[in-house]
Amino acid sequence: MERLRISGGTPGFLTIKVSIRNQVGVPPPPPPPNLNLVADLVQDNGHWDTQKLNHCFDNETVTAILKGGQPSSGGVDRWIWTLESNGQFSCKSAYLAQALERAPHCVVAPKLWNQLWNSKILERHKVLWWCILSSALPVRAVIGTRFHIDDQSCPLCGRCVESIEHLFLSCEVALHFWRSSPWGIYPVCDTGIRAWDWVKFIWDLKHKGARVDDIFLYASIVVDTIWRVRNEKVHNNCPVDINKCIDNICNSYADMFDTLLQSPTPALKEAWSLPPQDWIKLNCDVKVGLDSMCIAVVARNHLGKVIRIQTARENFSDVLCGEAAACSLAVTAALDIGSKYVIVESDSRVVIDAINGKGSRWAIENYISFCTKSSHSFSSCYFSFISRSCNFAAHNVARWAFTHQTFGSLPVDSVPDTLFCNDREV
Repeated sequence: MERLRISGGTPGFLTIKVSIRNQVGVPPPPPPPNLNLVADLVQDNGHWDTQKLNHCFDNETVTAILKGGQPSSGGVDRWIWTLESNGQFSCKSAYLAQALERAPHCVVAPKLWNQLWNSKILERHKVLWWCILSSALPVRAVIGTRFHIDDQSCPLCGRCVESIEHLFLSCEVALHFWRSSPWGIYPVCDTGIRAWDWVKFIWDLKHKGARVDDIFLYASIVVDTIWRVRNEKVHNNCPVDINKCIDNICNSYADMFDTLLQSPTPALKEAWSLPPQDWIKLNCDVKVGLDSMCIAVVARNHLGKVIRIQTARENFSDVLCGEAAACSLAVTAALDIGSKYVIVESDSRVVIDAINGKGSRWAIENYISFCTKSSHSFSSCYFSFISRSCNFAAHNVARWAFTHQTFGSLPVDSVPDTLFCNDREV
């Protein structure tokens, strides 16, 4: 767990990263010689002195400081609990951090778990998938690792040890169920395939144009049927009627399809709109790389003509901070243009809500402070959320600038006109 003491810009104590492991209240290490104040690390123009930061801190700490934006003026130093987005300590986040350190390494990426929990299947099917993918089902091979049992063979086919992979993927009974699918897909035996491999294979079929929600719903009914007939065999010694089970799978799929996968009513397509006369609209977005990113701003007048393109490189890869930095760059560009009536649009609802006072995130406070304070320099300034489908111009410019490593105030005629479309990614 970590906490950061951050400064609001007053000549307070130096920002220090504190590690808290087994006890609370561990004193921070002494500040470097001759650098006792935050002000000692800030240049006359208000920007961080990166040379001093690199001299005093490791690369990870310097990146954490820089991604928070330039230090804002005013305010009071305070402690921030970095494990919560609001900066406030919670027992839940502290417990989860400790539990994560003790937990064994997991080969499953968090985004795959998220995809599972967001799948359009029954809740009990999600729990069953979780048990399968976490090796939490009491199949005989798992039980045998904990205490001795006389028979570890599969109760359905009797030929192999009943592991999770065998029961759900390579057992003869399971294969009959998989081959009944209308898509003609089934796991191949003796290839060492794991349960996660099979799930990811199904999800990756979307790249081949398949309706993955349909296939995964069918797969969920299949594994549920396998587990049910297995338990009936073990506990009640009921024989497996494969044809009847396949009929039940097909009927269940038809019923659940109508309930879970009904075609949604097509929504009206959103479109980017021109700003009013005498106003300018600045759209901003970010392209994230491995350890850096490009933020981009496209400014247009009431005729839709591009009047300014501004890009910048940021040496961090935090998406939220990048979106906030892009809004700050848009405000800076508007100030340079000299317009009095400004609309800034971003496809990050979190950032826009924070600027408009509808939420708070400690990680982007410096960017939010800059935007809100600078907005008073205009006669009128609005910060608006816009969907990704309406923000393609800024998105395309960010990708192009990142690819070509082109940063700064760019001449409009130096950027391909095709990037300024509002309806598609280029």
